[in-house]
Amino acid sequence: MIKKSMKVNGMTCAMCAKTITNTFEHYEGISANVNVGAGKVIFTYDEETYTLIDIAKIVEEIGYEPVIEENLDDAKKLRMKMRKEIYISVFFSIPLLWAMFSHLSFTSFIWVPELLKDGIFQLVVAGIVQFYIGKRFYLAAYHSIKKKVLGMDILVVMGTTSAYLYSIYLLIEQLQNPVMHPTYYFEISALIITMVLIGNYIEHIAKERTTDALVELMNLGAKEARVLKDGKEQMVDIDEVFLGDHLVVLANEKIPVDGKVVEGTTYIDESMITGESIPVKKEAGSKVIGATINQRQRIIIEATKIGSDTMLAQIIQHVEEASAEKPPIQRSADKIASYFVPIVVSIALLNFIIHFAFLGYDFSIAFERTIAILVISCPCALGLATPTSILVGNGKAAQHHILYKGGEFFELANKIEAIAFDKTGTLTVGKPSVTDYVGNEDVLQLLYSLEKDSNHPISGAVLDYMKDHNIKSLPVKQFETIEGKGIKGVVDGKDIVVGSHKLLHDLSLTNPFADEHTTLINQAKTVNFVIVDNKVEAMYAVRDEIKDTSKQVITEMKARGLIPYMITGDNHVVANQIAKELGIEHVHSEVLPHEKAKIIESIQAEGHVVAFVGDGINDAPALKLADVGIAMGHGTDVAIDSSDVTLMSYDLGLVIKAIDMSKATLKNIYQNFGWAFSYNLVAIPLAATGRLSMVVAAAAMAFSSITVVLNALRLKAYKLPEFKSEKGGTTDMAKLEVPDMTCNHCKMTIEKALSEKGFSNIIIDLDTKIVNFDLDGRSVAVAREAIEQKGYTIK
Repeated sequence: MIKKSMKVNGMTCAMCAKTITNTFEHYEGISANVNVGAGKVIFTYDEETYTLIDIAKIVEEIGYEPVIEENLDDAKKLRMKMRKEIYISVFFSIPLLWAMFSHLSFTSFIWVPELLKDGIFQLVVAGIVQFYIGKRFYLAAYHSIKKKVLGMDILVVMGTTSAYLYSIYLLIEQLQNPVMHPTYYFEISALIITMVLIGNYIEHIAKERTTDALVELMNLGAKEARVLKDGKEQMVDIDEVFLGDHLVVLANEKIPVDGKVVEGTTYIDESMITGESIPVKKEAGSKVIGATINQRQRIIIEATKIGSDTMLAQIIQHVEEASAEKPPIQRSADKIASYFVPIVVSIALLNFIIHFAFLGYDFSIAFERTIAILVISCPCALGLATPTSILVGNGKAAQHHILYKGGEFFELANKIEAIAFDKTGTLTVGKPSVTDYVGNEDVLQLLYSLEKDSNHPISGAVLDYMKDHNIKSLPVKQFETIEGKGIKGVVDGKDIVVGSHKLLHDLSLTNPFADEHTTLINQAKTVNFVIVDNKVEAMYAVRDEIKDTSKQVITEMKARGLIPYMITGDNHVVANQIAKELGIEHVHSEVLPHEKAKIIESIQAEGHVVAFVGDGINDAPALKLADVGIAMGHGTDVAIDSSDVTLMSYDLGLVIKAIDMSKATLKNIYQNFGWAFSYNLVAIPLAATGRLSMVVAAAAMAFSSITVVLNALRLKAYKLPEFKSEKGGTTDMAKLEVPDMTCNHCKMTIEKALSEKGFSNIIIDLDTKIVNFDLDGRSVAVAREAIEQKGYTIK
């Protein structure tokens, strides 16, 4: 089974969605998930049984217009088609509207040509609007009835056709018995269709704006790639890239597809995917993500994922699927909408009978009021209330590197009472780093040389620490791993041993750093000693450090009344120290993978709605069992697949942002429903009592749908909380354009000026005249001043 998204034109309300869903329920091996707000349907089908062309034909048969290959031109053509229909409809409705002035006492002073008052003329002109422009309403109504679904189109058809046929009846009667000033209702049928079309057009434009975030995501991808074939570079369309192709990516170009570096070293800006502002170093063997930007050197990559398999395509698919998923509130609305049309028709008929038969009103008055009820009650706003809000909310969240997998989370977020966190890679960085070095610094070169030959994670931390010391390695002889305790070897003729406190005991050596050692152990750090020729020369400490934003997130949670838990497989000492630093009172340590899910179950048994945040394979059961599973996007595929929400960044602040965005979206949905229901509750009695004409009813109905969409668009302006680094600044990067920077001397001058002011990770491109650098908590104004003081201008 595969999933494919298809644009479907002509869908306007929940009843359209039900028509399409009901249709595909009768087909084996295929299901349809409709997103009215985005005008799309996600089909899950057996590709051996159906093709997308087969599905498109079925969609076409039920009166809708499928668009298989959608692009900007298709959207433009649809807008032009809708505009053309409006122009024709308005053109033929104006004479009818003009003629209507002669029937109203307060507009009787307006001159009206006799031709416009002629019944035959009005019959023909109104017929063009009614049956040529309005044929789509008839087709949609026919297919709805065929599928046993009563929707908006039926109300439009009933209202306009009744007005048109009644006018024909009056025309025949007045031709047989001529009167001085005959009255017809042709203008009503034409104007209702015109108002509905104008409303649909404005609604279409507004709905297009709701998909802006999705379009922005799509536009992130590269359109072309530079393929290396037979030693020659050749530009091809992105669709012509195949698995295994070698692609050349120059500095400041987008990575075309997901792949791995096979030649060259560079730094890549992955912020648009992961949110991490600092460029990441990539070398041979490193994985790269499509749509990220190569900032420095020319590299050659091998394509490992193309088309719909790339990370960007997966993100877009998640956003689309989550927008199409119906939360319980929408399913309830759909159920109400399915009863809504029959109830409205019943009310309209009852209203006519009461006015005409019991209250003694003239037939034309009773008739007009009945038609007004039918027209104003079209349930478009009801059908758009949820999907438009979810689509905008999803798009906004995706821009902040948050991916929702379904609609359920929007309602559950309000109910979360406790959040449980895995420790390693979630609350902490997930990678050990050297935090302290005590003792003789002259042995650093010996330590570096020995650690370079080890593949242990702690050795990696030591090598990272040494990068800033500009140390060269020496040859190592007789390298050996001491199982569970450390490593040893001969460097520069000296016996070097590096390891834990157990090694001191084995070698019968005393610890000259006893006080410092105790302090570091109490801080939950792993301590190793450097022993040179049987003498303890130095000691260093390693720890998986807490993420910059973790403490702020925990503090914010507690301020909101949420209970934080830590569930980790790490030992009691480390877990309790980390929890103490973060302010977490509920700690479960030395927990086995299957026990994490049991702890989640026990928290739920206390009556709490629980969210779990994790990133490893061992977190998958807990992510699945929790009421809401939140996976860190840099984690394992299993963890991500088991979750309800994926955070594409290492920033733990996204947990709070994900909850806030979902709460804002749910609030927006309730506002939409409040408007849609209250509108009908007020408008129907007004129409029934003659306080709302048929034309005004049509305009009001259209305005109702537009209001719902515009309210959903307000989510774009919603401000999410920001969590700054605990280390005195943010991890933001700045970018400045220096147009008069021309040579390497300029480059060196600017680099030095920024370095002296404390800025780091400075990347200068002479071709584009762009200077990128890490703010390190400083102001951009300081950087501007430093560059300008050297005689350069900044654009």
